[in-house]
Amino acid sequence: MSIDGNLLTLSQWLSPAFPVGAFTYSHGLEAAIEAGWVHDVVSLQNWLETVLDQGSGRSDAIWIRSAMSDDANLSDLDTLARAYLPAAERLREAERQGAAFVKTVNAVWYTSFPDLLLPLAVGAAAQRQRMDGDAVVALYLNAFIGNLVSAAQRLMPLGQTPAQQVVSAMTPLCLRLTVATRGASPDDLWSNAFLSDIAAMKHETLQPRLFQS
Repeated sequence: MSIDGNLLTLSQWLSPAFPVGAFTYSHGLEAAIEAGWVHDVVSLQNWLETVLDQGSGRSDAIWIRSAMSDDANLSDLDTLARAYLPAAERLREAERQGAAFVKTVNAVWYTSFPDLLLPLAVGAAAQRQRMDGDAVVALYLNAFIGNLVSAAQRLMPLGQTPAQQVVSAMTPLCLRLTVATRGASPDDLWSNAFLSDIAAMKHETLQPRLFQS
């Protein structure tokens, strides 16, 4: 039996145990719950579907694909990705997690990546390891959703079984986005998740709060 070691490495990078501090960010979900926009399993699933299909999830997938291109200019991509972020907390979330990811990857895998926003950092490291792009995007999106569902469990009545049902329900969409973003570039970026962006902005002044975003 042949086992792909890269799959184990990718699972390690995207594990909740990897020290990027993902558990401290809700990606605006805390503000959405505070506002009553997300209040039960159905509204949570609808929110996550929109974020994934029409907002940050799709955009992150495209940034990963772009960073995995053989002729990627990481500095230019990072500058452009920063310009596309709609709120200060979104920038800080991607910036701090990316820096933490790069710090650990550089130390453990003896690379020398500069600080990058998280999806670009993951894509650049995956390209260095010659990982399969589809696997990287699919597992990244799954981890992204898993982190938001974990945040929701700390913010609203949501048991373990319903939480895992929501994550499972997102699997087909993660796979569809993986296929849809093959060959995509920054020219293909757009976002229609306006309420998610507003939640990110509202969270900047939310008090009290549990999460950094």
